[in-house]
Amino acid sequence: MEYLIIFLVTFLVLIGVVLALAFGKTPGYRPSRVEVLKILQALESGELAQEQWDMFLGYPISHDPDLEEIRRDLILIHEGDGVDLPAGSGIDGYIYDRSGRARVLKVREKLELLISKEMVYKDF
Repeated sequence: MEYLIIFLVTFLVLIGVVLALAFGKTPGYRPSRVEVLKILQALESGELAQEQWDMFLGYPISHDPDLEEIRRDLILIHEGDGVDLPAGSGIDGYIYDRSGRARVLKVREKLELLISKEMVYKDF
């Protein structure tokens, strides 16, 4: 009798795991271009938290190659490359100093151009 109870409990747990894997949504970070634009605007205004910025820079964006290129440009600003130094730390809630924010502004303008060229879909 004990074996039957153990078997049933194990079977129910396995069924629950199978259902969770079959119908569950995979976790992922899929920001849209407009969401990234809002992140950059918040960065420039000093309203963005360091954790949000680190999360954006740390996760690859595989669903949009153009957005991934924007993210990589921002990583080069954050970490520096062989030519430019990393952006300096800001004060009063800003993540970067003025020159760093000016470099981010150039990337933001590139993103705004991408958004303006994006096709609009309407459902009727």
